[in-house]
Amino acid sequence: MAGDPLKKGRYTEYSNKIGLFDKNNKQFIENSPEVVLSFPFKDAVLEAGMTKEDAGREERFLNIKIDAKDIDTLEDPKILTNFKYIDKDGEKELDENSTIEFFDENGELKQNLLIKGNNLLALYTLKENLAGKIKLIYIDPPYNTGNDGFKYNDNFNHSSWLTFMKNRLEVAKELLSKDGAIFVQCDDSEQAYLKVLMDEVFSMGNFVNCISVKMSPSSGVKRAHANKMFIKNKEYILFYRKTADMHLEPLYDEASSYDNHYSFFLDRTERTLKPLSTQLKNGVKIDDIIGSESEEWVIKNANNIFRTHQPSKWAIDNKNTGERVTDDGSVIRVYNPANASEYELLRKQNSGEKYDRLEPLSWKIQDGRISTLRGDFWTGFEKDMGNINKEGGVGALSSGQKPERLISDIIRALTHENDIVLDYHLGSGTTAAVAHKMNRRWIGVEQMDYIETKTKERIKNVLTGEKNGISQLVGWTGGGSFVYCELKKYNQDFIDRIMEAITIPELEEIYEDMQKNAFLKFFFDKNEFEKDENFRSKNLDERKQLLVNILDENQFYLNLSEMNDTKYKVTDAERVLTEKFYQIKKDEVEDDEE
Repeated sequence: MAGDPLKKGRYTEYSNKIGLFDKNNKQFIENSPEVVLSFPFKDAVLEAGMTKEDAGREERFLNIKIDAKDIDTLEDPKILTNFKYIDKDGEKELDENSTIEFFDENGELKQNLLIKGNNLLALYTLKENLAGKIKLIYIDPPYNTGNDGFKYNDNFNHSSWLTFMKNRLEVAKELLSKDGAIFVQCDDSEQAYLKVLMDEVFSMGNFVNCISVKMSPSSGVKRAHANKMFIKNKEYILFYRKTADMHLEPLYDEASSYDNHYSFFLDRTERTLKPLSTQLKNGVKIDDIIGSESEEWVIKNANNIFRTHQPSKWAIDNKNTGERVTDDGSVIRVYNPANASEYELLRKQNSGEKYDRLEPLSWKIQDGRISTLRGDFWTGFEKDMGNINKEGGVGALSSGQKPERLISDIIRALTHENDIVLDYHLGSGTTAAVAHKMNRRWIGVEQMDYIETKTKERIKNVLTGEKNGISQLVGWTGGGSFVYCELKKYNQDFIDRIMEAITIPELEEIYEDMQKNAFLKFFFDKNEFEKDENFRSKNLDERKQLLVNILDENQFYLNLSEMNDTKYKVTDAERVLTEKFYQIKKDEVEDDEE
């Protein structure tokens, strides 16, 4: 239009597009590869762990450029110790004479693994032989709510949590196979930030779904807050694939009502199309099929039940067509295009040459019931939460435990028998228990001490055929085995001793041993540290914290590269079994020693 646009009130310097804009580079964010989630210490590795000895001290971050050497030390594979083989007959300690093999001649994992230790270090330990071999990773990490039941560091703030997650997700991605996928459960506390972080780690193109899972009803103590907020019922599961090679098996849920759009019945003998209502028993209405005596008939005849769908374009091969007038006066055209395994069915409309496509019943018959295709909103698991204490036979954690049926649905959708499932926030062991019952290989990692009293005991119950959870659903009767092992501690041993000490004289003995044998921080100054005002005047708990703070966190666990150093007193059993785990041959060890 001619004239000055300013006078018309229609001028704008922006393009005809709405979105977030990068003002410096003058482009929309979706077109800029440099727009990512930014947060403090994103360029670092979080050194602090998750256990009670970390509470009360600030997290230490290793910068990927400045502290590259320290990071290499931190991420170096670790020596393994305390190996046990466990089956339905109990536990058996493994020694240097054990014939067990962790991998077959093709490098495929033979043993299910339960590993105790810091999960970041365990992931790098697994990476040595399992990179690109894990089909499915499911994790239920701490939600950073301040009320987590995992006893994580109380100082775990927003930025620390994101760094913590990023460090682990990056190596987890390397462990996934090309057709693998990862599921991360979370809630509103960090979901939005975690989604953007995972977009960066796995790429936006590999985002599959944000699944909403109903985890609790609107009842109980939650009702006390109903006048301040809508009651929280759901959690999220962020679902990412490694590459486009991933394949998903659809999930189905038992139908609560019949979809009355599927209202046509095809009589294949007569090649006629009839109203479904004329075929139902005793005048049952279509809307009342579910739960009626006609449901069994519908299940048996599901291949002959259709709804109409008008395609925008439909090519018809006249050489393979046939027409017949149906009872209602319409025309059904049946044809078999090239390479089609079944007939495609079209119904001619009352006027013109247009045809409606007949779409077959899309519901699945599962366990003798009509079942509907599940989408990204999952319900029904809130009922399972009431039985959490029964699942596994060892009692539930104080919070965070998920029902077996939820994990089994994820495993069923993404894996087949003998695929490897990994959970590096294993908790009470739900993922391992379910994977075992479903005949998948599994690896679980947990750092907290309840791995001994809950996690391991729960999986032992699975081996002997416990009947809770999904056991009846999958016909589980027991069997199988797993190997338990731990990352070999070094400085962590000193921390354990410090935390267990009950007198100051005990701490004095530990401090003397630390000076001789522990890895201390490079800035440790003995004379400055021992001044009365700095150490001697402190009470028991204050001294404990000071002693923990001078230990080098990089040396909590003993690196594989130090296995042959006599200073660390690695036993023959630890050496032989660790070499087997890493598939290190004897000649390779001798070469290293030279």
